[in-house]
Amino acid sequence: MPYYPEATIILGSTRIIREYKLPPNAIGRAEVSEGSTVTPDTVLLAGTVPSEVIFLDAVKLLGLRHPEQITEEMLQVPVGEVYESGVTLLAHRSKRVVTPKRALFAHFEAGRVVLQTDPQPVAVYALMEGRVNSVSDRRVVLETGGALIQAAWGNGKAGYGALSFAEEERAQERLGLEDEGDSGQVVVWEESIQTPEAFKEAVQRRWRAIIAPSMTSALREQALQLGIPVILTEGFGNLPYSQIVRSLLESNRGRFTTVDAVQPSVWRSERPEIVIPIGLSARLRTPEVNLPLAVGATVRVTRLPHIGRIARVINLPEAPIAMENGLRVAAAEVQFSDNSEVAFVPLANVELIGRPLDASGRLQS
Repeated sequence: MPYYPEATIILGSTRIIREYKLPPNAIGRAEVSEGSTVTPDTVLLAGTVPSEVIFLDAVKLLGLRHPEQITEEMLQVPVGEVYESGVTLLAHRSKRVVTPKRALFAHFEAGRVVLQTDPQPVAVYALMEGRVNSVSDRRVVLETGGALIQAAWGNGKAGYGALSFAEEERAQERLGLEDEGDSGQVVVWEESIQTPEAFKEAVQRRWRAIIAPSMTSALREQALQLGIPVILTEGFGNLPYSQIVRSLLESNRGRFTTVDAVQPSVWRSERPEIVIPIGLSARLRTPEVNLPLAVGATVRVTRLPHIGRIARVINLPEAPIAMENGLRVAAAEVQFSDNSEVAFVPLANVELIGRPLDASGRLQS
C-alpha cells in the first residue's frame, strides 16, 4: 500500500502561486487587473467590513416593565452622536444603559436603543513582486518565482524586507552604520529563541520580521503580541535549523524576502512561509506535493537522531525493519546528501520537501 508522508516545501527555485481573498464579512473589489505586475505594497483587494448594529433592550436594562415608562429625563446624551465604550445613554435610579463599545447612538424608539459601529476599511496587500493570474470581485491569484520555505509556526503577522542575520545587524550598530528609522530588515536569528531578548532587540533595532529555527513554548504569548512577524522553521522546543533551510537563508543574504507568518490551523490549509522572489521563468516548476513516497524521492528527517538532514530514498522494504530501540516498523532506506551515509528511517519520521523524483541521486532545486 502506498505511503503518503507529510510535505513541507523547501525549495531554492520554484513556481509560487498564491490566492488572496477579502475577509468573509467584507464588502469590496479587486484593485488590479489580470496580467498586471505588482510590487509588495500593491493593494490587490480593498473594501470595508460593514458596521455592526447593536440592539439594547432599555426597558429590561432599566428594570422597567413597559416602554412608556421611559421618560426624556432618563436620556443622558443626545441621539446621533458617537460615544466611547462605557458611556451612559439612559439612567433610572441605580440602573443604566451603557455603550458596550465605541458606537453611534443611531436610534431610540419603543424602549429599544440602536447602536451602530464604524465601518472598518480593509486592504489586502501583495507583499511580494509577481504577476496577476486571475481576478474576481473577492479573489486575486498571484504568481511569482523564487525560493520557498514552509515553516512550522507563525504569529499571524506578515511583512517584508531585506534578508539579514542578527550578527550582521549587531556589527552595523557597532560601526555606527544603522539608520535611525525603520531598519528594513527581515532578520535571521541564528539560534533557538529561549529568552525574550530576541523580541526586545527586534523592537529596539526596528526589525521588520524575525526568522528563527525554534522557540520555547513559554514565549508563545509574547510572540503573538509582538507587532512584527515571528516565524519558526522547525517548531517549538530547542531545535536548530535544518541544514537545507540554513543553507537557503545563507545563500540569499541581502535579498528581498517576504514573511507570511500565518498561524497554523486545522481549519485551513495555509502554512507559514518565507518567500524570496527571483522572478518568473519558463523553467520553473511547481512543487511536487500529495505524492506517495517512492524510490528517488528527496526527504527531510523530522526526528532524532537524524533530525533536519536531507536524504534520498534508495529502497522501500516491504517488511518492517528493526530499529535501535528494538521496535520493528515500516521504514525507508535513505542516503544522506551531506556524507552519503546510508540508514533506515521510520516512514513516520520523513517528509517530502517538494522536489521531483531523482533516480540519479542528485538533489534538485
